[in-house]
Amino acid sequence: MSNRNTVLISAKLISLTAAFGLIFITGESAKAATLRALNEGSTINIFEECLNDGGALDPGKKPRPKPSDDAPWDHSPDSPNDGVDGNIIGGKENRYELYGMSVKETVDSILVVLNGNMPLTGVDGTGADDANTGWGDLFINLTDQDFTTASDAGDLFAVRFSPNSDSGAPEVGLYANVTAKSVTGENNGFGSIAAYNNAVVTRDCIPGLCEPSFGDLPATTTYFDQAQSLNSIASGEFIADIMYLSDSDLITAGYDLDQFDGNHNIAFKFDKSGICERDYCESVPEPGTVFGLATFGLIFASQIRKRRRM
Repeated sequence: MSNRNTVLISAKLISLTAAFGLIFITGESAKAATLRALNEGSTINIFEECLNDGGALDPGKKPRPKPSDDAPWDHSPDSPNDGVDGNIIGGKENRYELYGMSVKETVDSILVVLNGNMPLTGVDGTGADDANTGWGDLFINLTDQDFTTASDAGDLFAVRFSPNSDSGAPEVGLYANVTAKSVTGENNGFGSIAAYNNAVVTRDCIPGLCEPSFGDLPATTTYFDQAQSLNSIASGEFIADIMYLSDSDLITAGYDLDQFDGNHNIAFKFDKSGICERDYCESVPEPGTVFGLATFGLIFASQIRKRRRM
């Protein structure tokens, strides 16, 4: 057999191998695919019950890593000088100062860390109806809608993580089909985001130093309705428990306990299967052996054809 015929047969065999691999690549990838909930367009946010500070994390601002135990944390630092405590704005002694939020997604779970000066159970002795002002609920918007639109449609997920908050959710946990409400009235807080923004820049603040922000989002963002103060679950369907995370748990998960300067790390995780079951997760294909074989076949066959043309 001539060298020319040998080359032709080799090219055909490798091309067939590549085609075979491509035919079955979809099935192989589906079997090995990892599901990711936090994709481009997702927004996670938190406000305190009095709306004295808040923050948001926009996962779409950075390339999304494949969910795994070794995946990096996504950090959203908030201004350290925009918490409102009476006429005091910002600072380490400010009970309401929020410093940042961190999120990590693994194959099975989503981990969250909120860093600020407020403990998990809130601040006692305040002007709230129950004399306690604490954390609002954590909202997760996986749609491309603004917050109010997603809330009105019941398209939000949310986590009640504070056991003694004024949340409309009956117990601590992850909720689906969530609508939001405001609890700022019973907590002697701001009636709107615009009112909060105005207080930050007009009260006892060093000019140019105290600028309101919501982490990854500017204080004047149109993602929130500036005339509203939605910060708590109004209604929703319980779908999963949460697990609080200790400092040791966070270190094991690769979190730097000194990432932010607040006095408290409020940390928890929850299983994301209830989110994925509702078709909010995207598949992240694994490069399998079939994919590698198909790619190699296409490249090598292309090189053989080039040689024939030379």
